[in-house]
Amino acid sequence: MNKKLLFAGSARMMMRYKMRTFFMAIGIIIGVTSLVFMRAMGVGAEQAMMDTVNKTFSISTINLVAGGGHMGPRSDGPVTSLKVADFVALENQVDGVVLQGAMQWFPGQDIRYQGNTRQMAVYGYTANTEAVWQRGVMEGEYFTDDEVQSASRVAVIGRRAADALFGEEAPIGKQIQVGSVPLTIKGILELQGIDTHGADKDDEIHVPVTTLMRRLMNVDHVFAGRIVLDDPSRVEAAAEQINTIMRERHSLADSEPPDFVVLTPALVQDIVSNANRVLLQYLPAAAGVALLVAAIVIANIMLIAVKERVPEIGVRKAVGAEDGQINFQFLTETVVVSLTSGLFGAGIGIVAAVGYGSVSGVPMVVTIGSLSLGLAAAVIVGVVAGFLPAKQASGLNPVNALR
Repeated sequence: MNKKLLFAGSARMMMRYKMRTFFMAIGIIIGVTSLVFMRAMGVGAEQAMMDTVNKTFSISTINLVAGGGHMGPRSDGPVTSLKVADFVALENQVDGVVLQGAMQWFPGQDIRYQGNTRQMAVYGYTANTEAVWQRGVMEGEYFTDDEVQSASRVAVIGRRAADALFGEEAPIGKQIQVGSVPLTIKGILELQGIDTHGADKDDEIHVPVTTLMRRLMNVDHVFAGRIVLDDPSRVEAAAEQINTIMRERHSLADSEPPDFVVLTPALVQDIVSNANRVLLQYLPAAAGVALLVAAIVIANIMLIAVKERVPEIGVRKAVGAEDGQINFQFLTETVVVSLTSGLFGAGIGIVAAVGYGSVSGVPMVVTIGSLSLGLAAAVIVGVVAGFLPAKQASGLNPVNALR
């Protein structure tokens, strides 16, 4: 059996029956294109989020967030037990702590400058934000410790927020209004992009944490804070210490759930990885539906083709073709169609991913693994879809086929 002639014959059959080949191919092309595109989106999102995590969570930091098991607003209201004094106590009692900084936030606030209004989050930080949270200013200066102590009416602003409010004007020295409180812009924050929660960190405002608590929110609690250690190897032990100290400070019995969350870098990476599992695993499964439909369509078309080519099969068997050769011929035809379609689909997927990424700014990463998965899926569809028609063709009786 000459396999080269067999593959060449399969290619000729594809060209002879163009409409049939098209309907066999279209499902695989759509499925592989979707698979490559969605995997590119998932891998790109994971890399982008991990880059953000690595920028904002160094290996020697621990975050403490209010609300046991919650890292955002609770349906039953905010947890108010986390205080600035908790972070001061942790700095004094936990081994290896070199810095600490509490943080509060006030989402969805209308920020006004002259006739412009923009809704964004206002964050309250301590003066050592550049060291604690790895973010300083690209222009101007951050607020000082004296300004934090005195709850001064000052702020630093993200680049996107500054462009929206001030346009071509230089924002430093200008005064914005948050509610009834005027704030003077001291600096423009370093670019940071999208965080792990999908928030644009360049579209926000920072004020002294005391200013936010006393003048804007009128509260005495904070939302979160960060502990910086002198040695990354201390992180897990320090996390245990923090848990013990905080339970004692908040008078929590052993049976009571914590009203705080201790986030280590390893835990944050696990959370991000689990969140990306939808993009990396479940969304590509949608492409599998298209491939499943393609397999059904191919199987039906090939069964019809077997009926149409009964005389051909009879002639081949009459001149000595064995069942295995007939089987292999029909199976080869479906695999050739599937593989060729898979290559087209992979190419379209690459172009679509690169084009969408350049237009939208969404990170898209096409990997060899994604392409290999797409082509493997196409071949598997061809084998599965071609098995029954090939078996039916090889089982035909040559005498009956030639009648």
